[in-house]
Amino acid sequence: MDIPVASETMSDLADDRRKKRGKRKGVVAYYGSCPSEQFVIHAFPDSNLGFFCFGINVASFIDDDKIELGGIEKWPEAIRKKLRFEAQRGFRERLRKAAPQTLVIDFARSTRVSIMRYGDSFLTVPYELLDAGPRLQAEAASLFNILPFGGPEYWKIVIGAMQEFCSFVSQELPDTEVILLDIPPTADYRGALIDSNTYMMDFCRWQLRYPISRTLIDFCLQRIENSRVLMPPVPLYCDDEAAYGPTPMHYSPKVWRQTAAIFRASGGFGALPRSSDPATMLANYSGIMGAFARTASTAPNLHRFGLDILHGALPYLFAKIQNPAGSYLREPIDAQDVVAAFRWILGREPESALTFLNHYALADRRELRNTLLRSSEFQNQVKHHAQY
Repeated sequence: MDIPVASETMSDLADDRRKKRGKRKGVVAYYGSCPSEQFVIHAFPDSNLGFFCFGINVASFIDDDKIELGGIEKWPEAIRKKLRFEAQRGFRERLRKAAPQTLVIDFARSTRVSIMRYGDSFLTVPYELLDAGPRLQAEAASLFNILPFGGPEYWKIVIGAMQEFCSFVSQELPDTEVILLDIPPTADYRGALIDSNTYMMDFCRWQLRYPISRTLIDFCLQRIENSRVLMPPVPLYCDDEAAYGPTPMHYSPKVWRQTAAIFRASGGFGALPRSSDPATMLANYSGIMGAFARTASTAPNLHRFGLDILHGALPYLFAKIQNPAGSYLREPIDAQDVVAAFRWILGREPESALTFLNHYALADRRELRNTLLRSSEFQNQVKHHAQY
């Protein structure tokens, strides 16, 4: 004879089974860097935040050795607090104990901050140290071995840590749903511009870092089976609420709220793709140029930077979908090719961002050359010169 079991007891048994297989229902974990925690807040409003790791490079995240820091006693409190928190370590163990149902990851910090070697361990360079002035930075260089972002040693360490991170998640949290946030930049800034140079520098800086972030996402998707990628499906912009000026990845809180609402309405994790299709990525970049034009139109002193940014910051724009070729003319187009072709064939600069992108999207240098030679503008020039 079966004995009825109270619903609370059944729930407890279900929770026990979930814990044994490696995840707890209603628990969400976050590993990232501002402001993507806004997505977690709005996408999982009824969940318990079982783990929160903010602003830690993956090389330090995966390092379990505790550090006894010395020599920073007189440093500003904000820097000491961050370094000491990171030096306590135990990030992996805390995440393992949280056993979350969902883990949201944003690798943006790994794509823009240097790391510091302290003995055989690693720490993340705090942003406050970058603004602390030369005296404190010189003191930091005497205590730590600074490994600049982007150098060969930096990437050797980070990629090794990424491999360990993926293995840890796959082995220790096999049932946890991993959401990798794909965070493209945006040029649509609606706050108070600091100045045109700051805007241009931030735009270029973030444009160049996005492909690195995307590479890390693809790296994880290949190694963590229970992972999905989420790219915001709404028009992207940032404003004064982002608090960092015209920094393209710091979306307005409204963008994150809309993204979270669509995520929930669409079915959550199960509805997310395993990868982002190239067409979506390219459409997003086309939108970036339109947003830049709109922002520049509200601040006339930004107009002259438009083509400078295009030429210098987007050489990778269509590189992923170009086929490598054996000859010079069959090689993928880079930014300078478009400018040079317009100058030598038509005798002028590209007249707009849209014109630049349309020609940048051509298959190779030969097609770029032939397109301009066949243009009515060039044909009219040939007729004109033939009369003399």
